[in-house]
Order: sequence, then C-alpha cells, then structure tokens
Amino acid sequence: MNNDCIVVYESIYNRNTEKLACIMARTLGCEFIRAQEALKTDLSQYKAVGFGSGIYFGSHHPAIFEVVKNLDKTEQHIFIFSSRGAPVLGNYHDPIKKLLLEKGKKIAGEFSVRGYDETGPWVIIGGGNVGKPDEKDIKKAAKFLRNCLPQYCMPDFYEQIKTKNKVKDGFVNTYSLSINETQVILKGDIVTINQSVCKGCGKCVNICPLSVIESVKNKAVPFKELDCTLCRLCEINCRERAINLHYNWLDAIKVAVRHGKRKSL
Repeated sequence: MNNDCIVVYESIYNRNTEKLACIMARTLGCEFIRAQEALKTDLSQYKAVGFGSGIYFGSHHPAIFEVVKNLDKTEQHIFIFSSRGAPVLGNYHDPIKKLLLEKGKKIAGEFSVRGYDETGPWVIIGGGNVGKPDEKDIKKAAKFLRNCLPQYCMPDFYEQIKTKNKVKDGFVNTYSLSINETQVILKGDIVTINQSVCKGCGKCVNICPLSVIESVKNKAVPFKELDCTLCRLCEINCRERAINLHYNWLDAIKVAVRHGKRKSL
C-alpha cells in the first residue's frame, strides 16, 4: 500500500467519477475514499492528494469543496479530476483550483472525461454520453497519473522480469527480484501476486468467480490462472495493491476458447 498518496472523490449518480477514482488509486497503489470519510482523515500526512467528482451546475460537488476548505497549508502535490456531461471541460475546474491555490497547494495536473448523464433533457433520449467513461478513458486516467506524478505511481515488478516461464495448469511460476536491496517474490504470470505485500486477507480468494486463487500459508496464490477471465475483480478489490493482471490479445482470445463450452460459473 502506498501511504504517500490518497484519492478523495464524490460520485452520486452513475459512478462515473468512482471509476476514475478507482483506476487512479490502483495506479498509485493507494486508497480512495469518499468526501465524508476524508473529512475525518488527516490529509496533511499525504504527499499527493487527488480530488474529484462529477460536475454539478458548473463545478465540483459541494462535499469536495468542504474537504478542501479543511486543508491546512502543508505542501502537497494535488491533482484534480472530474466527469462531466458537457463535450468540453471549459472552466469547470476553476472554482476548486482557486480554493486549492489559496491553500498554497501545488497543482500537479488536471484530468476530465465525459460521463453518462441521464438528468434534465438527456432523459428524453435515454441519456447522453452513453457508455462513458469507457475503457479508453480509464486507460487515459492511469496514463495521466504516470505522466504528472510518476514518482508516486506503483511499479509493476513483473515487467522487470526478463525471462518468464510458460504458464501451466495447476502450477504457479515463482519469480524473485531484488529491488533496492529488498527481495520481492512474485507468483503467477497472468494473475501476478506480490507475495511480499500480500496480507492474506482472503478477499481475492472469496471474490474470484472461478476460484483461480487459493490461500496458502496466509498468502494468495493463483493456482488456476489459465481459468482467469480477466474480470479484474481480484485486482480492483486488493487493498494492498498486491495483484496485477498481465495479458495480450491472444490471452484474451484464449479465455473464450477455454470457457466456450461452460454453461455456468
């Protein structure tokens, strides 16, 4: 868990901004919390903080403003994000940015995407920006953070392995790396679990629809990773950010081939 960063968000209609907050937290390896919880949290302990919500009547949600008003003058890197119904961002971020600058905060960057809107006149046609934010938007959100705050982003140690082994049924490949004189143990290729940070909470074991992951000596181990459908539930719900999925287009096609005759979970 990256304790240097935190993402604060508010998302009240269609979870548009929550999707952004989730991928941003995964990219940073940190927690993402709603504004109400942030009001009870000492945000001065973090080096980087993200603030985001939908755009309501031209600005962020009032709860986000309330959190920002409670900030002290601690030097921090701040990033602003939002989802909106309008085709262009315009000056929607200006009110929250002005308040942050008055607090002496450094704005590292801003990010915004269109989000599904089913309010006002949009209800007549079944909603505007249907399907937004989509997968491309989610990837752009992650890329945004890697560009503006690379020093805080969670590294994917699996990418540093030069020689990888073939994935086999019922067998888990284990890799060992030395990172800054600290040993990092990874298990799995498609479903890669960092044993060095896994706390053995069991959430990934319980949430996986196809029982890909098992608990061994209080650590999560992906014994059936070839059965993985790439749903990302384990990765999204891992509080320690110990899980990363790795696949290419061929792996994605193999999912359909492997499970083509299944009738149910």
